[in-house]
Amino acid sequence: MDANRKRAIVLGGSMTGMLAARVLSDHFEHVTIIDRDHLPEVAELRDGTPQARHLHVLLAKGLQIVEDLFPGIKAEMSAKGAVTLIWGQDTTVYMKYGWMPAFDSAIQTLGISRMLLEWCVRERIRVNPRIQTLERTKVKHLVTAENNQRVIGVQIQAKGENTETSALKADLVVDATGRTTHTPEWLVNMGYGQVEESVINSFLGYATRSYKRPETFPKDKKMITIQSLPPNIPRGGVIMEIENDECVVTLAGVNKNYPPTDEDGFLEFARNLLSPAIYDIIRDAEPISNIYGYQRTENRWRHYERLTQWPDGFVVLGDAACAFNPVYGQGMTTGALEALELNKVLTEYTGKNSTGMTKSFQSRLAKVIETPWLMATGEDLRYPGTEGGKTSWQDRLVQKYIERFIDAMPLYPEIADTFVQVMNLITSPTALFQPRILLKVASSLFNRKKVIAKPSTLPTTEVKSQSPTPLT
Repeated sequence: MDANRKRAIVLGGSMTGMLAARVLSDHFEHVTIIDRDHLPEVAELRDGTPQARHLHVLLAKGLQIVEDLFPGIKAEMSAKGAVTLIWGQDTTVYMKYGWMPAFDSAIQTLGISRMLLEWCVRERIRVNPRIQTLERTKVKHLVTAENNQRVIGVQIQAKGENTETSALKADLVVDATGRTTHTPEWLVNMGYGQVEESVINSFLGYATRSYKRPETFPKDKKMITIQSLPPNIPRGGVIMEIENDECVVTLAGVNKNYPPTDEDGFLEFARNLLSPAIYDIIRDAEPISNIYGYQRTENRWRHYERLTQWPDGFVVLGDAACAFNPVYGQGMTTGALEALELNKVLTEYTGKNSTGMTKSFQSRLAKVIETPWLMATGEDLRYPGTEGGKTSWQDRLVQKYIERFIDAMPLYPEIADTFVQVMNLITSPTALFQPRILLKVASSLFNRKKVIAKPSTLPTTEVKSQSPTPLT
């Protein structure tokens, strides 16, 4: 450990903040997480994460990273009720030309609520002797030195009637406060100028309700997705089994096709999806929550890497740097990848002068963000009502190919498997363009009659081989 690294501060106790703190504990003697909320000692909702009520998926890559950082945590989550999801077997998707077929897959994720996931990670953080958490504490501003060229701590204030503030010094401050970050205004006040932003907004909104697991939810399925289809079918939905014999249903609509939050409207929205399969499962199910809506879903990338100057001793990551449309489930996994990149940078600078280290990190962070950003915004830009971005003829060509690719998945399990690997950030998107994949996508144009689309009938768990066997 570098002798000059005494304390690091993490602003925000989110998943990304906790993963960053875990990484920092390998490089600093003391790590302090500062959060505005009281952090619950059980798996329950907290004020700072109202979106936790909605369906969340820690993608397979993210689960791998979390397990590496906290060995054995996957087994702990399973022991507390989290459900193992094997993609291609426990999951299925209904698309334009039918159900995604069952297929052999090594991709596993967990059916787990955001509350339980965060709590399991928080319990590991609590027993780490190098990590301390300050709850119900606000960060008023950064403390700087050397004419604002270096951040040396934060000015904090306990929530409540006490108006006194105090300074907490640190060798590194990490902003993981999410979409509500104050970093852009702090940087302006410090003389670094306005941060450029890219915003692409498909005006997606979603609504979520939890149920006791219905008898009508097939025993051989743990997650069922009804796909929206740009540009003309803007509505979709997911039902996923989680802990405590419960399931979560999230319905979503793009371009302001927002799902209602009243019971009749919620069910009617589900009934009118591309397939009524989710509606058939929940229409007589026992709800155990209200219906909650959420509409703050724009993709927003704050381009800190474009600033010509950057303060030493300060980095920004997670949603505070780039927030994605949450419907694609990339946020937590991208945050985990960013924590790994922070670890790499700190390792490379161990024992060296740290000047320029944080600027280097922000540049490298942009490369981590690039792939999930292109995946999320590329899909959003396929809808006509999306604002904030333009597509070139090359982009439109790729979008058309992806549309054909998705259409072909019910025919060819092997390309469905490739898609799942890319979606879970296990494999690069370039895998979608391998020659053998291109050939199958092309051949699917002549084999569509082999797909039998039955919207109300779910496929069986029979695992398909490499041959294009039609669904039954």
